[in-house]
Amino acid sequence: MSNHSSNARRVAVLAVSTVAAVSVRGQELAPESGAWLRAGGVMRSGMKVQFHDTALPTPLGAGIFQNGYVLPSVGTNSPYTWNWGYQSASQITGNTLQFQRLDNAPRVGGLSGNIGSEFGGEFRGGLEVVQFEVKKRTVKFGVEGGYGYTTVSAGASGTASGTATLTTTGYTLVGPNDEAIIPPLPPFSGTFGGPGPLIPRDPISTGSITGTGTSALDMHLSAHLHIIKAGVYFETPLTQRLSAGVSFGYCTILPDAQLSFTESVTYSDPGLPSSSVSRVVRRSDWRPGGYFEMRLQYDFTKHLGVYVAGQVEFNQDCTFGDYGRQATIKLGGVYGGNVGVRWTF
Repeated sequence: MSNHSSNARRVAVLAVSTVAAVSVRGQELAPESGAWLRAGGVMRSGMKVQFHDTALPTPLGAGIFQNGYVLPSVGTNSPYTWNWGYQSASQITGNTLQFQRLDNAPRVGGLSGNIGSEFGGEFRGGLEVVQFEVKKRTVKFGVEGGYGYTTVSAGASGTASGTATLTTTGYTLVGPNDEAIIPPLPPFSGTFGGPGPLIPRDPISTGSITGTGTSALDMHLSAHLHIIKAGVYFETPLTQRLSAGVSFGYCTILPDAQLSFTESVTYSDPGLPSSSVSRVVRRSDWRPGGYFEMRLQYDFTKHLGVYVAGQVEFNQDCTFGDYGRQATIKLGGVYGGNVGVRWTF
């Protein structure tokens, strides 16, 4: 009887020990509650760049030129006006003030740039707030925040051809009594109401040259994207080692961007003015938006695991430019894949 009782006690002790060991092992593999940190790489795609032509054409009308104007003033019945202006001293030739107007000059319009997929990194930390059950399944809820970084670049080029007309119009700088009219130093802009120095309203000469020309444009954009996220997450275990989760919240992106372009126009007729210009424009501006992410996590221990995730970020577009050229970074639907390591504390 004593041997039977002793054996029973041994079996009971062994069963309890086995259950305890399995319980402890399960605890070692299950992720701990509390704080965690993730670090990994992100491959983003879906960003686009659109280049725009924002130059305004020279307004139509008599007396309006690209380097000045001669328009009626308050005394519209007078043959003279003080409503005139010019830009450069080179427009003065002897006793004549010369103005030019170039119409129908060839100009490259809008262009599209392809960014493609860009690789970056992301760090994110979180803190579990509460656990609850949904249909006998444990769900963890917490808050998270993080920082990501990606560089992007895009370029585009194009050409345009056309027939342009250069009109040169001269106005005398001699007054009615043969007195010399001394123009103010350039740049000078008179007004309709005046007063100011008077010049004749009617030109003394007009001539035009017409010729074919070609415009060539090369544009390039590069940007460092700084991404900050703040949101909430839900996680639930699928197996002892595998869990699934979703995150969503606020996302703001700072494109530290630079737009550079080179534009040149050449004409077959040397009388038409060829030109070449290179410019660099910079802008940094936070663009608000949001994000959504779905992920799977596999835990090696209660402290260390790996994850894979898919995400979408949607932010306001970033538009900037100058000198008649503009770029728009389209951030309205950027998709990404994440992979990395997670530490639980």
